Amino acid sequence: MTRTVRTLAGALTIGATLWIGTAMPAGESPAPVRLDNDKIAGLGLTAIPPDAYQEILVAGELNMRVASLFEGKELAVSIFESTPAKTDHRTRPTDVDEFVYVLSGKLILTEPNGTRHEYAPGDSLVLPIDYTGTWEMQGNYRELVVLAQK
Repeated sequence: MTRTVRTLAGALTIGATLWIGTAMPAGESPAPVRLDNDKIAGLGLTAIPPDAYQEILVAGELNMRVASLFEGKELAVSIFESTPAKTDHRTRPTDVDEFVYVLSGKLILTEPNGTRHEYAPGDSLVLPIDYTGTWEMQGNYRELVVLAQK
């Protein structure tokens, strides 16, 4: 079974079809879902074509990879990775609330008023729906992202 997965690409919501398992048999209770440590480490991620983001790219190259770890009724969990790049979201705001945990590299979010927020590995943040600033990923940037489902 495949599902459409949304993930973060510098506060972008994108689509990628990935295998995440089989459907739960009717009448069974849900069980805990162990997140894939290999994917969290950056192994087995799927490349994302960068051309959909050229209109908001302001620096670097968007060489992005992603993997779905979980998709439920109310949230989705993914790993996202990118080479250094900066995107401007004034014309393309985020469309869901996002929790981000930085795994590697550095993330710099700059609000439209110029206020900068820097995040290093081990830092986490919540990016509310309708964020419209810039999103700069430095180094080998990788994050665990939890998205509210629409």
